[in-house]
Amino acid sequence: MHIGMDVRKCFDYGIGTYIQNLLSQLERNDDCQLTLFAEPDAVQLLRKEHRATVIANPSPKYSIQELFTVSAQANKAEVELFHSPHYTLPYNLKSKRVVTIHDTIHLCFPQYFSSLQRAYAWFMIRHACTSSDMIIVDSDFTKDELLKRFPTPPGKIRTIHLGVSEIFFSKREPLKLEQFRAKYNILKPYILYTGSLKPHKNVGLLVRAFARLKNRKDRQLIFTGENVKDVFELNCLIDDEGIRSSLIDLGRLANNELLLAYQGAQCVVLPSLHEGFGLSLVEAMATGTPVLGANATSIPEVLGGAGLLFDPFSVEDLTSALERVDSDSALRDSLIKRGKFRSQELSWEQCAKQTMEVYNHVVG
Repeated sequence: MHIGMDVRKCFDYGIGTYIQNLLSQLERNDDCQLTLFAEPDAVQLLRKEHRATVIANPSPKYSIQELFTVSAQANKAEVELFHSPHYTLPYNLKSKRVVTIHDTIHLCFPQYFSSLQRAYAWFMIRHACTSSDMIIVDSDFTKDELLKRFPTPPGKIRTIHLGVSEIFFSKREPLKLEQFRAKYNILKPYILYTGSLKPHKNVGLLVRAFARLKNRKDRQLIFTGENVKDVFELNCLIDDEGIRSSLIDLGRLANNELLLAYQGAQCVVLPSLHEGFGLSLVEAMATGTPVLGANATSIPEVLGGAGLLFDPFSVEDLTSALERVDSDSALRDSLIKRGKFRSQELSWEQCAKQTMEVYNHVVG
C-alpha cells in the first residue's frame, strides 16, 4: 500500500511524538510504502532516520497554500491513501483520505483563540469530517465531541489510543538519577509538569497549589517542555505566589533526560482543562511515578483508574491531592502499581496495528 503522510509537524509537541512513533512502527510493515511531505529543514534528518521517500513542502503550517500544495505533491506521487495526522486535510486529493483529529480545544475553549483561529479550526475540522474516508481520534471523549458538533456517521470515527515509547519502561539507574539531579541543581523532592504552557493547560492551578503546600519549602516544582520564562502571565503568578526560588525550568529535554525527570519525580501533574489524550501521564506511569490528572475531558479515560483525579477548578483539591501522595505511602504504592499496569496496555505497536486496520478498511 502506497501511503502519503503530511509530517510537517513531526517536531511539534504531542503531535510530533505521534507522527514519529507511528512512522517508526509503520516502517516495520513490509506492506507499506511511505511518502512523507516535510518542512524543507527537516528533510535530511527524516531521510536519515526513515527509509521512506521524503519530499520537501515549503508551505507554512495553517496556511491556505498547504491545503493545495500538499495534495498536489501527493497526487503527483500517486499515493493510494493519504493520512493527515492533524485536522488540516488538504483539498483536491485523488487518493483515499484518513485524518487524525487529536482534540477539539478550539471548539470547547474558544476564549483562548482569536476569531480567525476559531473560524479556521471550525472550518477545517468540518472539512475533515465531511471529506475524509475515515477519522482517527485519540480518545472516546474526542469522538463524542466531534459527533455532537458535526454530522458524522459514528462508524466513520475510530478511537485509537496513543502509545508509550519503550524508553520510558527503562529500569531506574541510581547513578544516572544522581547525575541528573546534580546537573540541574535539584536538591529536594520535586513535583513535575511536562508539556506546553498554553492557557488551557491550566498550569497556574499547579503553581497556586504548590504555593499552599504545608511542606513547600522542602519541595521543588520542576517544568519541562515549553520554557516558563517565555510566558509572561505565568511568570507574574510565580512571583506573586513567592515560589521563584523553588522552581526549576528545564525547558525541552531529550527522551533520555525526560525519562530521568519522570523517574526522579515525587509525582507528575497534568492540570489541563482539555486533553485529547495526555501523553505525559502515560509516560510517567510507565516509569513508575504516581500521576495526578484533572478530572476533565479525556484524562479519566486515559488514566483508566490508575491515577489520582482532582477538580481542575479547585486549588484546594489539587493541594490536598499533592499532600496525600506525599504523606500516604500505601496510596503511592497503589498508584505506581496501577500506573505500570495501565501503561503496559498502551503501545505504539498497537496504535500502528489499529491504524493499519483503518488503512486497509478504507482501501478495501
